[in-house]
Amino acid sequence: MEMKKALFTECLFSESDIESLRRVGVEVIKGSSSMGEDKLIEELQSCSIFIIGGADKASERVINSTNLELIIFYGTGYENYVDMEAANKKGVLVCNTPKANAYTVAEHAVALILDAVKQITHLNNSVKTEQWQRRDTWNLEGKTLGIVGMGTIGGYIAGIMSRAFKMKILYVSRENKVDYEKEFGATKVDLPTLMSSSDVVSVNASYSDQTVNMIGEKELFSMKPESVLVCTSRAELVNPEALKKALDMNKLSVAAFDSYYQEPAPTKENDTWGLLSLPDNKFIITPHTAYGSKEAKENMNSMVIENIKSFLEKNQPKYKVA
Repeated sequence: MEMKKALFTECLFSESDIESLRRVGVEVIKGSSSMGEDKLIEELQSCSIFIIGGADKASERVINSTNLELIIFYGTGYENYVDMEAANKKGVLVCNTPKANAYTVAEHAVALILDAVKQITHLNNSVKTEQWQRRDTWNLEGKTLGIVGMGTIGGYIAGIMSRAFKMKILYVSRENKVDYEKEFGATKVDLPTLMSSSDVVSVNASYSDQTVNMIGEKELFSMKPESVLVCTSRAELVNPEALKKALDMNKLSVAAFDSYYQEPAPTKENDTWGLLSLPDNKFIITPHTAYGSKEAKENMNSMVIENIKSFLEKNQPKYKVA
């Protein structure tokens, strides 16, 4: 049997994972996290499968310069990492690992909320730079949490915050979430009402043409001055120029993101949007790692393997997106 080759950038497979694929005729090649487009194309020349686990993307040039049959995004939000038009045009199948990391992302969102409200990162850095600064913070108990996008992740966040902190839950969603409304008293509202009424706003909507820049100047300027904006979805759902302006004008107190408008993020000097130059009590960012718990990685590894085995057996990955 001729072995197919699969390049996995920033490979997180265990040896048993690699062996399980070897048994079905797939050789896993471990790639670095960020090798650059030219090197990536070179590495992919002998591969029919590309598993995107690092920063490199399946761009139009990469797709057209290789003989890929299957692209697997290691996670859910593949949109910024795969040129879908080029993949569809060339007949390359694309799949991901949906919902494998939902609870992990929810936990990360809760951690960002606590960091932003209690100013943990900012106070830690103050002490370590010999500034013993005490600052007033506020309690989450009894406050209002607004969730933009009440899917699986949003539901987990609402459950945690309503039970642990007795927060009132508002949400924006395309559908009524009757179960969530019964379980923890969530109330469906429109986006303007959510933005102006919430003490914490958590952005969890899926990335699409309809959701890009869905939170702009109008929405941000309507927020409470002490409120917090947390985004564990794609950064592009929040307009960066409007966010910088709103933070500079104290229209909200702090924003905390798990992704950026360019990944890997630029240096402060090359940051077009200026958010990376803001102090830690204004803008907190983690490097797109909300999904990265041990348990989530095990789930995603299993789903990647399921995708490959289904592709080999049926010429269709199990979790196909296009």
